[in-house]
Amino acid sequence: MVNHHFTSYLKKHGWYPEMLEEDQKYLREHPDFIGVNYYASLTVRAKRKDDDTSHMPPFFVSDQFYVVRNTKLKPTEWMHFGIDPEGLYIGMRAIYDRYHLPMIITENGMAYSDMLEDGHIHDVYRIDYLEKHLVQVARLVDEGYPVLGYCPWSFVDLVSTHEGFGKRYGLVYVNRTNTDPMDCKRIKKDSFYWYQNVIKNGCIS
Repeated sequence: MVNHHFTSYLKKHGWYPEMLEEDQKYLREHPDFIGVNYYASLTVRAKRKDDDTSHMPPFFVSDQFYVVRNTKLKPTEWMHFGIDPEGLYIGMRAIYDRYHLPMIITENGMAYSDMLEDGHIHDVYRIDYLEKHLVQVARLVDEGYPVLGYCPWSFVDLVSTHEGFGKRYGLVYVNRTNTDPMDCKRIKKDSFYWYQNVIKNGCIS
C-alpha cells in the first residue's frame, strides 16, 4: 500500500529517494510477513479552508482531511490522539484482510516523562497501556489471525527524535537528561518486571 500523499510531499520538497526499476521489482515480490508499528489511532474530519495545520507534522497534513482529537479516548502527555487498544485489533484485521500475510507487531508502547523516585520508576500507566494492547493481540490470536509476535517499544529509554530523553518509552530507565549525561545507569522500571512475568508465565494478568 502506497501513501500517495506522503510520496507527493517528499517529491515536492526534493526528498524522495531515487527509485530504480530493479528496486520496484523487489518491492513487488511477495513478502513473508508484515511488520506493524502501532501506538494510537487517528480521528479525522473533512478539511475546511480556515484549518490551521502549522502545528502538525507533515505526515498529518492533507488537502482532504484535518486531524482532530477523539473525545472518547484518553490522551496522555505525549499521545495527544488518545490511547486506543482496540485500534490495534481493528487495524491488524484490516491489514490481514488486504494482504493475507502473517503479521508481527514490531513496535507498540507509550511515551511518558518518567520520574525516578527513590531509585525506582513506578510506571503503572505503561503497564496499563501494554496490558490492554496485549489483550487485543490475544483476541486476534484466539480468532485465528496469524500474529507471529509482539515487541514492546522499547526495551530501554532511547533518544526521541524531537524530545531527546524527556520522552521515554523504555522498560528500562537511563539515568540522564538531555543536557547532563550523569551516570547513565540502567534502572529497571516496574513495567520491566511486569513484562518479565508476562513472558515467564505466558499470562497477561
